[in-house]
Amino acid sequence: MLRKKRIRLALMTSVFPLLTLSFASPQVVAAKETAASSPSLSAADSKKVADNYLKKHSKEYKLKSDISDLKHIQTISTKVATYVRYQETINDRPVFDKQITVTINKKGKADLIVSGYAPYKEVKSIKNKQPVTNIENKALKGIGAKSKDKWAPTINKYGYIIQDGKAIPSYRVVSHTKKPFGAWETIINAENGVVLKKKNLNQEATGVGKVFRPNPLESKGSTSTFKDKNNADSPALTRQLKSVHLYNLKGKGYLKGSYVSISSKAKTYSSTNTFNFTRSKNSFEDVMVYYHIDKMQRYIQSLGFKNINNRSLVANVNGTNDDNSFYSPSTKKLTFGTGGVDDAEDAGIITHEYGHSIQDNQVPNFGSSSEAGAMGEGFGDFLGATYEDYLAPSSYGKACIGEWDATAYSSAKTPCLRRLDKNKVFPRDLKGEVHADGEIWSQALYDMATAFGRDKATKIILQSHWSLTGNATFKDGAKAIIAADKALYKGSHLSTIKKIFAKRGIPTK
Repeated sequence: MLRKKRIRLALMTSVFPLLTLSFASPQVVAAKETAASSPSLSAADSKKVADNYLKKHSKEYKLKSDISDLKHIQTISTKVATYVRYQETINDRPVFDKQITVTINKKGKADLIVSGYAPYKEVKSIKNKQPVTNIENKALKGIGAKSKDKWAPTINKYGYIIQDGKAIPSYRVVSHTKKPFGAWETIINAENGVVLKKKNLNQEATGVGKVFRPNPLESKGSTSTFKDKNNADSPALTRQLKSVHLYNLKGKGYLKGSYVSISSKAKTYSSTNTFNFTRSKNSFEDVMVYYHIDKMQRYIQSLGFKNINNRSLVANVNGTNDDNSFYSPSTKKLTFGTGGVDDAEDAGIITHEYGHSIQDNQVPNFGSSSEAGAMGEGFGDFLGATYEDYLAPSSYGKACIGEWDATAYSSAKTPCLRRLDKNKVFPRDLKGEVHADGEIWSQALYDMATAFGRDKATKIILQSHWSLTGNATFKDGAKAIIAADKALYKGSHLSTIKKIFAKRGIPTK
């Protein structure tokens, strides 16, 4: 679990196919070849374009010449580009966490290739595959848990991992346990039951909680004398509550809508759909989460994206007494904690967590490498900080996320969970910790918003995600952003974008 005073707001990973045991650096090539003349291709034609390009350049990407081990799993079409995604397979089973994406522009050209494909010399044979029950029991034993401690059903999938040039038949098991708490991914050798890899997929984060827009410090424009005092009301804090509309409620008196569905111990209900609470009531955080997630999804759609996380996300508010919150990629749910300042009282923290859900939806297994994890953290911080700036456009709290939450552990004049203006440079300032390293990526994104506005920056960044794989690098991300700007705005921001990434030490070629 993440501890607020040490590490906060975490990386996002996603479900099948998952796992990185040995990281093969993804290859990125700006593909320039004309693949079709039509400015608007069907999904089938787009796949054909991608297939032909990969076959022709199979040696360059170390693929089989007929790409017979690449399984097409998704084609996403937008107004400006189409994204074709493939899963590497062996014997029609997934090689966990090994994918390729092909970005095709409006002219029908393969414009960008991001490859996480892992070549191998040998496929290990298997004589006796372990029974699934044995495998799941070994997974529980490997994390020190018992079957009675489950909080959700176990998930398992059979496939392969690549280690030292060898393809090893394996199971990927996700165990949802209370002790130790998490959604634990365990990779187990399918023949001998040896645990090869384990990690907690519940990437947790701190947060805080009528609604705060975005939090009492920013709406007030100063630290004032606000204190949490174990969720106590105060006249000063109550004056910072704002009346808002809660759109598209479908829960017959409950906070359930098109984009978020609240699940909490408060069981917040109103027969008249009137949800006016002060922060001393648990229902207040329910309203906070519903409002801010709903508003963020509506904002994403206002940018022209109808296919990014367009679903009713289940949010378990006040779901744990710990000073942690997390998005679980295996269950696709959010959970917020109540330690310190309640996590769901700060819109920036809520939005950061929603950012992990967004990337999980756009890119399977995003965040499986250290740089991708840092990019995930940086994107979440960018999303939260720019949202806070939009809601409270004063100079207080600029380039900062989680001011209200940070009052629980910071005595700074402007308390802040993390900043987006530390002028960190890659690779000089790498610490090997995704939250700290994420400040390199978040500042680049934040500088984009400063240069040409939140809307254009967010649109380019969201568009770029489809070009990525789960273990993409900073360089991959920067190149994808450049490709997205070309697709959306004919490259009108290229000079500025290149300067921004150069200042952060991130290459774009």
